[in-house]
Amino acid sequence: MDALLLLAWRNIWRHRRRTLINMSAVGLGLFLIITYSGLIGGVLGDAKNQLDNIGMGHIEISTPAWRLKHGAGMVLAAPAALLARLALPPGAEVGVRVVARGLLTSPRGGVGVTIHGIDPAREPAVARYAGDIREGAQLAPDDVHGIVIGDELATRLRVRLGHKVRIMVQRADGEMGAALYRVRGIFHAVVPAIARSRVLVTTAAAEELLGIGDAAHQIVIQLGRVDDAEPVAARLRAELGAGYDVATYGQLLPVLKALEGLQNGVVVVMALFVYLLVGLGILNTTLMSVFERTREFGVMRALGNRPRQIVALVVAEAFWIASVSVAAGLVLGLAVTWIGSEHTLLDFGQIFGESMQIGGAVIRSALRTEYSLTNGLKASAIVYVLTLGVGLYPAWRISRLPPAEALRAS
Repeated sequence: MDALLLLAWRNIWRHRRRTLINMSAVGLGLFLIITYSGLIGGVLGDAKNQLDNIGMGHIEISTPAWRLKHGAGMVLAAPAALLARLALPPGAEVGVRVVARGLLTSPRGGVGVTIHGIDPAREPAVARYAGDIREGAQLAPDDVHGIVIGDELATRLRVRLGHKVRIMVQRADGEMGAALYRVRGIFHAVVPAIARSRVLVTTAAAEELLGIGDAAHQIVIQLGRVDDAEPVAARLRAELGAGYDVATYGQLLPVLKALEGLQNGVVVVMALFVYLLVGLGILNTTLMSVFERTREFGVMRALGNRPRQIVALVVAEAFWIASVSVAAGLVLGLAVTWIGSEHTLLDFGQIFGESMQIGGAVIRSALRTEYSLTNGLKASAIVYVLTLGVGLYPAWRISRLPPAEALRAS
C-alpha cells in the first residue's frame, strides 16, 4: 500500500500545472461553500440576536385581539400575578409593557409616537435601546412625570434635557387623555425608526395616562437560547389557555422563518452547483490524465498487473488530490469564517447606515459569519467522496482496455 501511494504521489506531479489547477478547483469550491454557508448563517443568527434591539421578545404574551387592534382597553389584568404563574427556563428575561399610540408635541411641533410604559429595571434586558441612554439618565421607577425619547426624535422636535413635552392619547374609556412630561433622558437605537417614533415612560405613568389601573398590554420574554422559543411557547399556551395570545418571534416576524428556509435552500443549491462544477472539472482532468497514459497502462497490463491494480493506482492518485485540496479548502474556509465571526467581514455601513431592515427584521450593516466546524466537516466529506468517486470512472474504463489495444495507442 505504501508503495502504491508513493507511486501515485509521484504520478500526480508529472503534470504539475494540471494537478495544481485541479487541486485549486476542488479547494476553492469547498472554500466557497463553507464561507457562503457561514455568511448566510451569520446574517440569520444576527437577525435573531437583534430582536432586543427592536424591543421584540422571543415570546410575547398579550390578549388575543391586541396584536391586531392595539386597543387601549385590551389589557392583561394583574401582570405581576400572571408572571408568577409562568414557569420560564433559567436565564429568561421578562419585560412588562403598557403600549399606546399618541401624539407628542413640543413648542417646535408634533409627531405621532408609540408610548411604552416600562419598568426601568427590567426593560433594558429585553430592549437594548432602553439602556443606551446617550444624554441624561434612566427613569426612576416612581417617576410619573419623566420621559425618555429617541435621539432622532429629540433632533426633529429640537427637544433637550429638561424640556417639557405633551402626550395626547385615547384612553381605555374612549375619552382623550393628555399629560405633560419632562425629558429625563435621550436614548439611541440601532433602528432609526425607533429613535424617531418611540418614547418611554414608567408603567405607573402609562397606566395613569390611559386609565387602565393595574394592567399591561404585553409581556415580553427573552430566552437564553432562541431555539427554545417554540417548545416554551407551546408549554405556555397549554398553561395559560385560550384567553391569552402567546406568539413566538417567528409569528411576529414571519420573514425570519422565511430566511431560515431560504438559508437551507440557497446553501443547498449553491453547494450542488459548486459540487457539479468541481465534479465535472475533476472528471475532465482525470480523463485527460488517464487516457494520455494509455500506453503506460498497457505496459503495466503486459507485465502482469491486474485490472484492479490499475484501478487502485488511479484511485490512489485521486486520493492524494482529494486529501490535499480538501484539507486546504477546509482550513481556509474555517479560518475565514472564524475571523468573520470575531470581526466584521463585510461592512455596508456607508450605504445602509448602522443597520438594515428586511420585513421588520434588523440586520447590522457590519456583517459577520457563523463559525461551524460541523458544517465545514460535512461539506468537506461530500467534496472528498465526490473527488474520489469521479476518479473511479476513468480507472474502470482504462482497466477494461485490452493490453494489446492499449499498447497500440498513440
